[in-house]
Amino acid sequence: MRLKGKIAVITGAATGIGAATAKLFAKEGAKIIIGDVNEVDALKTVEEIKKAGGEAFFCKTDVSKWEDCKNLIDFAVKTYGRVDILHNNAGIGPVGDAESTSVDLWNKVLAVNLSSVFYCSKAVIPVMKNQGGGVIVNTASNWGFVAQPGWEAYHASKGGVVMLTKAMAIDYAKYNIRINALCPGYVDTPLLRKAVAASADPEKEWEDMGKLASPLEMAYGALFLASDESSHAVGTCLILDNGETARGGMVKDHLPAKGENPFKKS
Repeated sequence: MRLKGKIAVITGAATGIGAATAKLFAKEGAKIIIGDVNEVDALKTVEEIKKAGGEAFFCKTDVSKWEDCKNLIDFAVKTYGRVDILHNNAGIGPVGDAESTSVDLWNKVLAVNLSSVFYCSKAVIPVMKNQGGGVIVNTASNWGFVAQPGWEAYHASKGGVVMLTKAMAIDYAKYNIRINALCPGYVDTPLLRKAVAASADPEKEWEDMGKLASPLEMAYGALFLASDESSHAVGTCLILDNGETARGGMVKDHLPAKGENPFKKS
């Protein structure tokens, strides 16, 4: 087992990449604490982990609030006495250009996607320093490197996660705390489907994305960064996006999508 005996805190693990990562980490021997505002689905993830023979707890957490993030880490320390892995994964992705994005929505996206990474890291770093080290994996995005029209707040937040990851990585490597980022491309998650459904032409949007990854494919990327196998990775941004970034964000050259288009008109 690659994470045997490790204590892992994962935010946004009710569904999507976070849920897949929580289950995979548990399968690899980690004890899981899920922080999420979505209590119903988070408890389902906890139950699935337990049924498979793993160990998991849920701590209701609004990651946009410092107090909640601090409480999440405190809960983990109270439960297990340490935190070996923090996976800052919570995120939202509303569509909107600068004119259509309200100030309130802008602030919410930055709070959930970027400030939460700072809050949870700020809370866990003293714990990791005291115990002699740890690993932080931040879910950024390939859209922290290339831009698409109509996603201003999301791009700003994920670009921020990329640079926050690098900055914290060089500050805390000397304490044996490795900090890296997972940068997914298009992944078939509830978050993505919700965003596509809100677009002007969901059917075309879905087809244009090309080949989608499964949440489990991203979870394996997170597993690599969380495990000792990536011991030389410091400030690394692991891009898993089917070549979108390599093509400068031109999604039209993607491979055809797998499966049926759920937005296709009959």
